[in-house]
Amino acid sequence: MNSNYIISMFQNGAIFSKYAGCDSSFGGYTNSGRYFLVFFIFGCSPKMKSTFKFSSEGVLWEESLRLRGIYHWGVGIVCVLVAMVASGCSPVSPALTPSFFEAATSTRPILATATFAATASPLPVATSSNGPCPVRQDVPMPTRPAQFEDYAAVLGRYLADGGDSADIITLLLAWEARPAMGEPLVLADLTQDGTPEILVSFINPASDRYPPEATLSIYTCREGAVESLYTYHPGGWFGLNLIGARDLTADGAADLAFTEVACGAHTCWDILHVWSWTGVDFEEQVEGEFSAPYATFVLSEGKVSVGSSGIASMGAGPQRPLTTTLAWNGSAITVAETLVGPALYRYHVFRDGDEALFAGKDARAIVAYQHVLEDNTLLSWDAYMSEDEERRWFSALAHWRLLVQAARANLVDDAQAHYAPLSSDFPGGEAGSPVVSLAQRFWTTFLESNNVAYACRAALDVPEAQTVLDFLNSFGYANPVYTLEDLCPFLTP
Repeated sequence: MNSNYIISMFQNGAIFSKYAGCDSSFGGYTNSGRYFLVFFIFGCSPKMKSTFKFSSEGVLWEESLRLRGIYHWGVGIVCVLVAMVASGCSPVSPALTPSFFEAATSTRPILATATFAATASPLPVATSSNGPCPVRQDVPMPTRPAQFEDYAAVLGRYLADGGDSADIITLLLAWEARPAMGEPLVLADLTQDGTPEILVSFINPASDRYPPEATLSIYTCREGAVESLYTYHPGGWFGLNLIGARDLTADGAADLAFTEVACGAHTCWDILHVWSWTGVDFEEQVEGEFSAPYATFVLSEGKVSVGSSGIASMGAGPQRPLTTTLAWNGSAITVAETLVGPALYRYHVFRDGDEALFAGKDARAIVAYQHVLEDNTLLSWDAYMSEDEERRWFSALAHWRLLVQAARANLVDDAQAHYAPLSSDFPGGEAGSPVVSLAQRFWTTFLESNNVAYACRAALDVPEAQTVLDFLNSFGYANPVYTLEDLCPFLTP
């Protein structure tokens, strides 16, 4: 056998290697006027092989050649190996082309129930966690479907054909479907089969509402092929924010965390969901409902930290940043801790003093009221009055609180020290002057009776008490509402 045999195999011909489990040709069977050779090894006598030639008319004829000795048999094997390499095959059974199967989709109401209806069959144990699933191929990125309902299926087919999940973000950008909030792509083993699921969040670029229509699609690997595990549509006017995945329920498996987003005229609210895979469906783990305006989320083992700067509406009033920690308690994820950010507004410092006063923490209350009087860096809300007018109101109220507190402690000199500026610094008709009327009635009654409860009742009877109450309740619906009794909360001896 000479080198012309090998050369002839590649001249506009087709090489078939059934031994290698290959089902495709190299070059194709479209020759005209050319001959080529195909070698088959049958495992018979090394002295015999068959050489087949195809004519330009496709007629098969056989020419038997007597080969002698091990030398020629070895050369035949080499030829087969060359054919295998040329056709990109290997001596294993051919794998089936991956196919994409749609799992059941779900459009849930805004409040998910504790356990959802089944949408997928239990997953088998992964045969291998080595390497990507399926094997990466040079797959062209698909064009954007005409219908938003088809996005999930097209993405699934792209992944099933061997497309790289790392290119999903680029694909969503090309489709103009990348969400403005949250993560567009998360890889996490939600099913505990050893292979991470692919979580993709995308929006409808043609949506005419805000937040835009959105979908969360989850793809999984089953027996070496990618298919859809779950598809979720928030429905209604709700958007979707994919937070990520982490073990939040202390069972060793990653849990899915996302929010449904609802927006009003000024503010968007995030409604938190944490879902765990049960083998056939996802189960909600958040107890009740937890929502926060304009929230940011950080996941850690067994915890979700939620930061919020408040409601973006003038009617809500000044607000303090809040950090809420939700944690797994053994049966559900619930609020474990709420931390209030620093008080930057004079209103909030005064409110801190009131909270301490109502709780019987007089020392802490005194510090807060003194802060109101002395700290000129505190901010004013400036919604319905000038900065100076608001500052004068709170100065009068701080003296009022310190007067009542000193009287309760029977510190007459201290009480007098706070009554004096109320009498002299807030003339009638100016900001804060209604507080003076309460102070005068209280102080007169207290000096006569030495009874704080009597003095409080007398102070609340003055007409100006309602004006003071209206001022305290003018700081928006996001802040606490004062009652008349809160103006002098010591009505019982």
